[in-house]
Amino acid sequence: MYLDIRKGKDRRFYIMQGFRIKGGGTSTKVYMKLGTESEIKEKYDCEDAEAWARQKLKEINASLKEEKASVMVSYNPVKKIEPGQWRSVHCGHLVLLPLYNKLGLSEFSAEVASRHRFKYDFADILCKLVMCRILFPDSKRASRECMKDFVDAPDFSLDDIYNFLEVLSKEITPLQKSLYEATKNELSRRTGVIYYDCTNYYFEIEKEDNLRRYGKSKEHRPNPIVQMGMFMDADGLPLAFCINPGNTSEQQTLQPLEEILANEFNLSEFVVCTDAGLASINNRLYNTSEGRNYIVTQSIPGLPGLMREWALEKTGWRKLGDKEDRVYDISKLDLAAEKNNLYYRERWFKENRSNIKDYEERLIATFSPKYALYQRQLRAEHISKALRMIENKSEKSRQTQQDPRRFIATTHCTPEGEIAEKSVMGLDMAAIEKEQALDGLNCLATKLDDTVGEILHVNGFRYEIEHLFRVTKTEFDARPVYLRREDRIRAHFAICFVALLLLKAFQMQINDGLGEDRRYSTEQIINALAGMDYNIVRGTGYVPAYSSTILRSRCCEVSDINIDTQIVVNRKMRLYIKMLKKS
Repeated sequence: MYLDIRKGKDRRFYIMQGFRIKGGGTSTKVYMKLGTESEIKEKYDCEDAEAWARQKLKEINASLKEEKASVMVSYNPVKKIEPGQWRSVHCGHLVLLPLYNKLGLSEFSAEVASRHRFKYDFADILCKLVMCRILFPDSKRASRECMKDFVDAPDFSLDDIYNFLEVLSKEITPLQKSLYEATKNELSRRTGVIYYDCTNYYFEIEKEDNLRRYGKSKEHRPNPIVQMGMFMDADGLPLAFCINPGNTSEQQTLQPLEEILANEFNLSEFVVCTDAGLASINNRLYNTSEGRNYIVTQSIPGLPGLMREWALEKTGWRKLGDKEDRVYDISKLDLAAEKNNLYYRERWFKENRSNIKDYEERLIATFSPKYALYQRQLRAEHISKALRMIENKSEKSRQTQQDPRRFIATTHCTPEGEIAEKSVMGLDMAAIEKEQALDGLNCLATKLDDTVGEILHVNGFRYEIEHLFRVTKTEFDARPVYLRREDRIRAHFAICFVALLLLKAFQMQINDGLGEDRRYSTEQIINALAGMDYNIVRGTGYVPAYSSTILRSRCCEVSDINIDTQIVVNRKMRLYIKMLKKS
């Protein structure tokens, strides 16, 4: 860098930078325009413009030298570490901050703070709790201790966190609206098709209250639970959620949340995709008005008699994507050879339901040879276990859907009807044949006129919402929940929701442009960022204390936070933190 002074009536000052050009040789370019002599004197209130310009050049050269020059650090093998000295910090969360700042949470926090007189930083607490939920999930008390290791360690207390949760619980709907408004353009959210499902989270308590109620636990635990219903958009990003008492019927949770989408998000025209447990006749009727429609899983045993026979019939099936439009008999297929194909049949039918006459919808039955083979293999293992249970006369009082005991018939009386002294156990062949008839079969119900391929493609993405719930329960450790007050519990799940949206959006950025075999899972991303710790070189900077990986380099590249160098000097780290907080 050097100073270029161009003569004239009013001298002009430029800071020039030299560089090498491709093929050999050197050239220069303007690094910074300082202005004319009169402009510098007026703007910076100085008498000697040239002296000011040379001082500016000196500062820039010193700054660049600090960032680019090699750093020599000396350690004394005899000198003891000072007690309480801060030796390392965590910086992985900085990589998530650029995307976090695009979620509209700064504006949301400012709007909430304008209506309250906080003694704490509402925005900082929200940000730190979200980062801890993704990288170091734990109780609120443990999270506060964990934050001490952050390079931008906060100064709020545990009491501040609890007070924050009370306020956040009253702002859950505005929070979701703010997230949607900020991300619908930034992330180009596709809401023409949305997916809905429910799950529940248990508490390690025995006494229930208004929110934590006894219900059917997904983990089959005898504990009070709360229920979460969640919408997901067509990109696999969380859209909206609700928290209900654990004993609430899942079917009652869909319409209230759809009303929030209509009233707060201005979303009213979409196709709702759900499973059979949420596909009540009331929900179907609700989603056939105001531009809405539905695709729901239909239980084959739950169909009316004639339709059940139609779905179980072996002939009259077509192969998806077959240009010849042939008709197949699925009982004659070589399942191993056809495992990559899918067969279907469809029809419209009318029926009377719950005082609703001539309700018409479209049924699409599918047969997957691959899934049929899987079910047969699984059933063979269960039958083998059932035979061992019969041989050992093992009886179990509790049965689940995949319990081998479903194939065991136990007789407690003689053929004459007398009470037997001993019970007789044997295979229930009728149960086996009944289940075998459904191998590989599935059924959908809808009122859409789209092609079968399009409808099956849309429905095939429904597994992603189950993946979202798994992330909250495994990676986020969202249960068991250790909070007791209802408002704090609701706020806890709001933080989990924000964390889930941030993580899935970041995963999309990381995997953008990568092949199917090179994409990274949420677990891999979390592990990569959680391990980004740095040793402090006092007065100099921060040295990575982790192994460099392609994923960690990719994370820094995507976020444009270049902290994966051999050392991050103090000035550069301060600049990053200031820039991210200002955003």
